[in-house]
Amino acid sequence: MKLDNPKWLLWNETKELIQAFAGAEFRFVGGCVRDSLLGLEVKDVDVATVLQPEQVIQLLAKLMIKTIPTGFAYGTVTAIIGKRNFEITSLRKDIKTDGRRAVVSYTNDFREDAMRRDFTMNALYADSEGEITDYFDGIADALAGRVRFIGDANERITEDALRILRFFRFFSGYGKGEIDAEAIEACAKNAAKIENLSGERIQQEMFKLLLAKKASLVIGLMQINNILKYIIPEEISVAVLQNYSGSNPITALASLLRTIENPVPIIKQIADRWKLSKNHYRALLILCERKIFLADLANEKLLKKSIRNLGKEIFIEHIYLLQAEGAEQGLCEQAIILANNWQVPEFPVTGDDLLASGVVQGKVLGGSLKQLESIWENADYLPSKVELLRDYK
Repeated sequence: MKLDNPKWLLWNETKELIQAFAGAEFRFVGGCVRDSLLGLEVKDVDVATVLQPEQVIQLLAKLMIKTIPTGFAYGTVTAIIGKRNFEITSLRKDIKTDGRRAVVSYTNDFREDAMRRDFTMNALYADSEGEITDYFDGIADALAGRVRFIGDANERITEDALRILRFFRFFSGYGKGEIDAEAIEACAKNAAKIENLSGERIQQEMFKLLLAKKASLVIGLMQINNILKYIIPEEISVAVLQNYSGSNPITALASLLRTIENPVPIIKQIADRWKLSKNHYRALLILCERKIFLADLANEKLLKKSIRNLGKEIFIEHIYLLQAEGAEQGLCEQAIILANNWQVPEFPVTGDDLLASGVVQGKVLGGSLKQLESIWENADYLPSKVELLRDYK
């Protein structure tokens, strides 16, 4: 089967890469082939080659193509051509696996390379003309929406426990019909191995899964099959996530955690386990503390106060959550328009201003500032510094 003139194969950068590999056996592989087959947009193009990493670097250097040894120890270098990056990996076969990292050796056999991949739809190779090589009926599976492990599901998961999360993520994005029963059984059987994965790998997969098309269905299946507890250590409801239409994984995660009676301790556990950044942790806490309520949506004064206190970005994510929880869409849209268009004013009075006016340093100073800010907010942020200080005296 041949791909129907995919755009990425016609990029000038791709043509330059093909020219660079003239005489060296290589094929395009994975997502670019799978997504082109399905008529989806392709952003990343990966290459598999019989050349070893050192040979790839030497070959491209002759044509002044810059390379970065992004995964040199595992056979991967990244070629930078113009504004595009191409991940180039030497054909490999597994010698030994421990559920986290594999010991590999290089091979000249594309089928051996395909055997170490996870799903049939990801083991598709295409030459420079777009002709597909398919060893495990991956074309049929991709077109039918069957996310199926290559060979024995239990063995594939034993090789790398991250494949449990990848299975659910891929089904959420590509799956149609019933989920593979054998795969579910293998994922459940090996679920405890998730504990051996690094937080960074869990975060990467879960962020993608949370925003995938069938995220609520899939996460529900993970919970029913006692898999989710190794990632989110508390029972959640997926009802809000089902209605969430935004594009922020932290907000999607908050939609799950807001269904827990006391989410704060769980948020700390997740932040530590997933290696969340401080900004992500802070945003997750704020979103789960419910700083804005349904009743606030019709009150512009309260909304403006929330925009100032939370910042526009987190405020808008709050509104998306309220919308997913059933708030009136019109009110939510108006709140988002307000946040995007309102020029947030800066409180004109400082502590130094009050000290200069004779206010004593300490609690009195802090209380006076809050009192003046409240007056300013209630007056729709119109009074100037002079007016506020004059009225305060």
